[in-house]
Amino acid sequence: MTMENPERTQQPAIQTISSIHIARAQQHTLSNGLPVYAIESGTEDIVKVDLLFRAGNWFQPKPLVAEATCEMLSEGSQNYTSRQIAAQMDYYGAFLRTAANKDVANVSLLTLKKYLSPTLQVLADVVKKPTFPQQELITYLNNKKQHYQLEYTKVNTLSKVHFNEALFGSHHPYGRILQLEDHDQVGRDDLGDFHQKHYTADQCALLVTGKIDESVFQSLEEQLGGEDWKGSGNTIQTPDFRPFTTTETEVFTPKPDAVQSALRIGKVLFNKRHPDFPGLQVVNTILGGYFGSRLMKKIREEKGYTYGIFSVLVPMVNEGYLTIASEVGANVCRKAIDAIYEEIKKLREEKVGQPELTMVRNYMMGQLLRAFDGPLPTASTYMSLMEMNLDEDYYQRVVYTVNNITPEDIRELANKYLNEQEMVRSVAGKCE
Repeated sequence: MTMENPERTQQPAIQTISSIHIARAQQHTLSNGLPVYAIESGTEDIVKVDLLFRAGNWFQPKPLVAEATCEMLSEGSQNYTSRQIAAQMDYYGAFLRTAANKDVANVSLLTLKKYLSPTLQVLADVVKKPTFPQQELITYLNNKKQHYQLEYTKVNTLSKVHFNEALFGSHHPYGRILQLEDHDQVGRDDLGDFHQKHYTADQCALLVTGKIDESVFQSLEEQLGGEDWKGSGNTIQTPDFRPFTTTETEVFTPKPDAVQSALRIGKVLFNKRHPDFPGLQVVNTILGGYFGSRLMKKIREEKGYTYGIFSVLVPMVNEGYLTIASEVGANVCRKAIDAIYEEIKKLREEKVGQPELTMVRNYMMGQLLRAFDGPLPTASTYMSLMEMNLDEDYYQRVVYTVNNITPEDIRELANKYLNEQEMVRSVAGKCE
């Protein structure tokens, strides 16, 4: 038997991706009014359940309450101790995760389909009937305090938090800097009150992905559709916070013993609901959104100022912003800033060449394919849509934009939104 030797002297041809299949979620409603979005995805016999609550930092009455409420859910409930919750998940090979961000809180369960009913029973008890045990809360807050004290010695953390404060203001949920003493101001009553108001069916949406059939919907109805979990029916008013960007060009946080300085450069922009967001994503990818970006080539490969640099558009529910981030040697900090501004200026003044644009198109389409490759990426992708109150058509618009944007479009977007004179920079460390 002979095998044909592959041709190794020539690079394989690049295959252009012109479209991707994006499955639409089936919509259901449980008997208590809880909306369910279901997506059949993958070949594995698994199910992922995600509960999304309007319970992020934006809604909290004081610092740490939203995060602590969410993360303490699995520390004890009416029918299970924290040890029993962990033991149940371990026994069934399941995974239970809780996390809150600036806008929303997420409780997710990943399990084999055949064990959905018993693991979902635990999730339902955790979400509906947490007890927030006092000793576990003390331990949790002490651990958070130790983590805080360590993190706030790092130039990267200092640069990031002061950058966000400069963009949004010290009283804005996206900009307020957590203080050490905030850890001592949170009690069980704060968590209980926040949970009672925000962790109800009328403040929740449910996403289920993986192997789905009628038995899955039956389990969801049994555990999460009951009359015991509906909510007050009162509409939670969204607080009206307005960003207040500093008039200073630079915010500097000195750390004399630092070998490297951390940089953040950017400005307030918009989120995914803005019509220019998909096009600006292409612009950002060219600038610093992947390993072959202009910033990586200039700042890392050509200048040798850093091991890595990136730029990203950060879309949140109520705002969005651009950030360029890196850590550079203290002795080349100013040179790195100048080089970053030079690359931004080039995007405004010079048209992108077709070979570079083709490379970026292929990269971005590949990333989109990965975003829908199996139940776990699909769940994460759809969760981001649900946060923004967008549907699947958003990604069709992204695909169209990536495939049809022109070099002139890119230059126009760069001139419209990327002016370094309008950007704020945050530097932590030394900047010689």
